[in-house]
Amino acid sequence: MHRRTLVLSTWIIIILAAGYLRFTSLEERPIHTDEATGARILADRLETAEYEFNPKHFHGPLLSFLTVPLAQLKGETTWRNLSMGTIRLCPAIAGMLLVLTPLLWRRIMGDSGVLIVAALLSSSPILVYYNRMYIHESWLVLFGMLGAAFAFRLFLIPNWKNAILCGISIGCMFATKETFVIAVFSWVLALALCYTLTITTKITPEDSKRPSFRKYLTSACLVLLTILMTAAFFYSNGFRYPERIWDALQTYLVYETTPGHDKAAGYYLNLLIWPKHLLGQWWTEGLVLLLAGFACLAARRNNYQKTAILYLSVATLVQFLVYSSISYKTPWLILLPWTHLCLLAGLCWQAIPKTSRPAKVILGLVLICTIAFQLQQSVATTQRWENDARAPYVYVPSSRNLIALDSWMNQLTVEFPEIQEQTVAVIGDAYWPLPWYLRTFDTIGYWEEPNPAMLQMPIIFSMTSPSSDSDQPFNSTHTAFPQGLRHNVSMTLFVRNDIWKQWSDE
Repeated sequence: MHRRTLVLSTWIIIILAAGYLRFTSLEERPIHTDEATGARILADRLETAEYEFNPKHFHGPLLSFLTVPLAQLKGETTWRNLSMGTIRLCPAIAGMLLVLTPLLWRRIMGDSGVLIVAALLSSSPILVYYNRMYIHESWLVLFGMLGAAFAFRLFLIPNWKNAILCGISIGCMFATKETFVIAVFSWVLALALCYTLTITTKITPEDSKRPSFRKYLTSACLVLLTILMTAAFFYSNGFRYPERIWDALQTYLVYETTPGHDKAAGYYLNLLIWPKHLLGQWWTEGLVLLLAGFACLAARRNNYQKTAILYLSVATLVQFLVYSSISYKTPWLILLPWTHLCLLAGLCWQAIPKTSRPAKVILGLVLICTIAFQLQQSVATTQRWENDARAPYVYVPSSRNLIALDSWMNQLTVEFPEIQEQTVAVIGDAYWPLPWYLRTFDTIGYWEEPNPAMLQMPIIFSMTSPSSDSDQPFNSTHTAFPQGLRHNVSMTLFVRNDIWKQWSDE
């Protein structure tokens, strides 16, 4: 088989595997709290063609901006008719595009290295899992991988083309989520070390004339300008609301994190690297770190690859250290550093001398085992345990009771259409993702505490503590049904007695 045919065939297999893992059964898992709030923002944008940026919460506008055409294409233009399949399709597409980003490193890694990275990205359990969730990270990771590649290209060849592509990529990151600054900081530091290396060794990465510092400075100014213009376009909704550009900058001063996510410094290492035996199987992606470590140890063999390895290893390490030092931690925050580590692992093949056939055989077996093990974990975490809090990457899942509740509520409103004309009450805070499952009701009221008017309401959802006396007034007028809302978060459904009696008698 010709080499080109083999490479193309491997690409087809990788893309098909990535698509299967990301697009299969997207609607089966209950919607996550963060997905539901993101869907509400999307619906507001669909219904009003406007975007209100809140610098205290909810991150940037790019996720909803990119989802709007998908929803419109499927005829879903209101909060009522949005579907989970549509909103989750958006990050899944980002995950597919992510698999293609290693092609930007083909000149350095060669076909084999690029295919290794693509296979690691397509099969990574943590990437697969969160590419199926409607949150900002999938697009942040995609633009982050583009930004990392174009930043390194700009270091090699500082010209206007690389500067603009780098600036657009980082600007899109800015418009996606405020944590982009951590990645940019790591790239700047890594490139500064690479530049120092070229001076001290008197060798440029391409063994050609070293670009002048003035060229780098000019390119940096163009990058900064492009970043600001790109981000400003999205935050100001096409420059129609310029005051929101200041809100985007203000978010670093006023952003409020949600309590309950503080974790130890070693959380990410335990999540990704340390082997765990849960749900009858082993979980770890530590073999990727082993491959990346091998690439770093063998970096001295090639000056061109040495620069790339220094850049990726420093950027990866800095991001891991920064995210680990921040007490607020969620699994998806570490996705971008992990993709950088996958890039670094792709350089392992080129690190072996061409004459070392036994080493290549051993490394090939390790690569096959790594990808096969990752595929098995990805299938398990998306098709068997995708809503089980015991699985490593499942984070604060919504209760499966909500799916049955949604179906039952739809049946109830068909049987008693007058419910649609009355108010459904929600008591307490922290009620998401419940609004997603109530979006077909015309009138929903939200209160922090019960009030006497609720005694006449047909349906009440209470998020108050089970030990609280606040729900006692409903015991004489409504029938209570304990329900789950999120992992370790309970909810009580109250159905007015006359409605429940008629329903149960039928």
